[in-house]
Amino acid sequence: MAAKSLNQSIFRLVVGVVLLTSLTIIVNVWLATTEQAQKGLDRDLKVAQNVLEQVLSNRENLLFNSAGVLTDDFGFKQAVASEDTPTIKSALQNHGARINADVMALISLNGKNIASTPTLLEPGTEFPYQSLIQTMLSDGGASALIMLDKQLYQVIMLTVDAPAPLAIALVGFKLDQGLVNQLNDITQLETTIEVAKNGAEEFSVSTLEDPAALKAIQQNQTDLNWYSITIAKDIPFVSRQFILADEFGYQTQITLSEDVDKLFAEFNQLQLNITVIGALAIVIAMLLAALFSRKLAKPLVTLSQVAQRISSGNYTTKVEIPPSTQELDTLSTAFTSMQSNIKTREEKIVFQARHDTLTSLSNRHYIETLLDQRFVEGQPFLAIGINIFGFRGINDIFGYHNGDLCLKELASRVAKLDGLAARLTGGELLWVPSKHLELSDIEKIKIELEKPIDKGEVVINLKVAMGLLYCPEDAKDAEQLFRRMNIVLDEAQISRQFILRYDFALEDKYLRRLSIITELKNTLTHAQHELNLFYQPKLNLKTGKVESVEALIRWTNAKLGFVSPEDFIATAEHAGFIELVTQWVIERAIKDAATFQDSKLTLTIAINLSARDVMNTKLLSLIKQKLAEYQLDSTSVSFEITEGDLVKDHQKAIEHLKAFQASGFSIAIDDFGTGYSSMAYLQSLPVNTLKVDKSFVLNLDTQVGDQQIVKTVISLAHAFELTVVAEGIENLPTLQLLAQWGCEWAQGYYICKPAPAEQLIKWCHENKNTQWLT
Repeated sequence: MAAKSLNQSIFRLVVGVVLLTSLTIIVNVWLATTEQAQKGLDRDLKVAQNVLEQVLSNRENLLFNSAGVLTDDFGFKQAVASEDTPTIKSALQNHGARINADVMALISLNGKNIASTPTLLEPGTEFPYQSLIQTMLSDGGASALIMLDKQLYQVIMLTVDAPAPLAIALVGFKLDQGLVNQLNDITQLETTIEVAKNGAEEFSVSTLEDPAALKAIQQNQTDLNWYSITIAKDIPFVSRQFILADEFGYQTQITLSEDVDKLFAEFNQLQLNITVIGALAIVIAMLLAALFSRKLAKPLVTLSQVAQRISSGNYTTKVEIPPSTQELDTLSTAFTSMQSNIKTREEKIVFQARHDTLTSLSNRHYIETLLDQRFVEGQPFLAIGINIFGFRGINDIFGYHNGDLCLKELASRVAKLDGLAARLTGGELLWVPSKHLELSDIEKIKIELEKPIDKGEVVINLKVAMGLLYCPEDAKDAEQLFRRMNIVLDEAQISRQFILRYDFALEDKYLRRLSIITELKNTLTHAQHELNLFYQPKLNLKTGKVESVEALIRWTNAKLGFVSPEDFIATAEHAGFIELVTQWVIERAIKDAATFQDSKLTLTIAINLSARDVMNTKLLSLIKQKLAEYQLDSTSVSFEITEGDLVKDHQKAIEHLKAFQASGFSIAIDDFGTGYSSMAYLQSLPVNTLKVDKSFVLNLDTQVGDQQIVKTVISLAHAFELTVVAEGIENLPTLQLLAQWGCEWAQGYYICKPAPAEQLIKWCHENKNTQWLT
């Protein structure tokens, strides 16, 4: 049977009601509409209150997430640990700008202000809400509404841990005119926020002008009645108030108001019209209402039940109502479409909330939830951290676009493995295998992950470091797992142990590295007297004279004592400030070169450069400037570069080294034989000298295998017109063998241990006639 138009049914009903309305309907309309309006208004105000609370809760979550990102930032932790105020303020400003925060601050654990942006909290003064500090320290975090500079802020406070708490980060948004305007747009209700202290108003913001806002506040909890609405008109607003916060001596109160005239303008006219019409039609209206109510109510009740199921998250129940009118059929179809669309959008939102946008792997928050479930279940599992070795270098050399492509490709490879996969931070991934793996299995997987990435115009070779944590032995919860994974990956990167299991001793090494970073920065800035250069002579085996020395840095710190160069040089490279160390070495070495010259010594000082130094386009001009300052020529210094560093970016290394060579500087490859180099590779490099690693020289007089290697290197180097330096010479037979094979330079303890410049000058004069080969 064809469905009838809903408009026709309603028209017939209205005509019947108009014709048969009676005085009973009039009275019922007067009372019922006023009562329903009161209930509807109360409901609207309650909904608005819930919306306001949800908005503030969402802002609090945003503040919490933003504060977590800030406190997890490694660079920010370093700045806090080193009390680097400019870097702290810069980090606060940059992070605040990204999230549009209105206040960012760092507070010491004893409640003293360190830095803030804007400068609402004067550095060195006491934070005005000390009880909030105590709450935060006891609970691990805190949120509150506070007054700063006569302005209300919603703030989140978290500790900055490395891993122990160092300081407290504060992130906040204003509760200002913009917020109440936003709430007005959402709820269509007038909103007033007041802050009072001891009954006196300290702060107020409202969508209403001052006189209207005062009236709205005075109408709190006022009930509507028919007389006031239609006749007296003595209730301009209906308002509801609730306390948002009552702490620190301040009471924050929110008032939601509805303009009664606006709300009931049409109702009053309608009520008058119904009064006139209803007097004529009450009886017929009752009969027709009874006749049609069942026909209309049943489908609407069904749709109402469907809406309730959808609101509770049930999107699978099919929407079915008996055939009625075209409009109800259309509404039923719309409900079905709405149910499907909501389900699709919710699935998309859930996926985005749980996954990293770049790699589509699980994000840190979601994997933390899954890991905590594993810990609760008590089943042992292996967690493998995967970090691209030299990821920062890939971004620098190939650009951030290709860096992202590398990360996406690596994430894709990890995602294809069985188990859970997530991106934690930057180039760091986490993989939890679904089955037990032996070390040999992990090594095979590492090889697969390191396959070159061919992007057409460029081929990028990957090297990954893998950190292993066996849980729950190595970690008891997800937070501890993340922290210790960061420690083991950091150690793997520095020590170049590319598959490394977590060990509790690594925590001490990690803390020591942090101490080294802090103290070395302080030394380079304020205590350079702690640094010194020692020099080890290089004997020219052709002339029998010492004509060159190698500069070796030494550091004795007031807190850490003597720190090995192997420790602090690697840490400085990893932390990204090796250029400062190199700059100090260059300046000191050139100064000492002038001292040698004044002491009638003709010595070339060999200075070690890192890969980052070679790529530093400003370094060559600095060297030339310092040489000119002391009136020295280019033969006063030479440079040594580790071969493993050169192959990371072959073309740029060649370009920069050619510039050094064109300026008259000699270039040597240090530790030759321990890296990747081949003679064909070396032929393309603008170098003058090979320096044979001491591991092949220490036992040269007794080890036939080492003798074959060194003889071959010397022969091939000479074929490429390169000179050879042998280091690690411990005795006369070794020295005599090297001279016999045509090695040009010798260096080692047999000749002289590294010594300060003053002792070296004395030693050179005492040994100028020494016959080293007899």
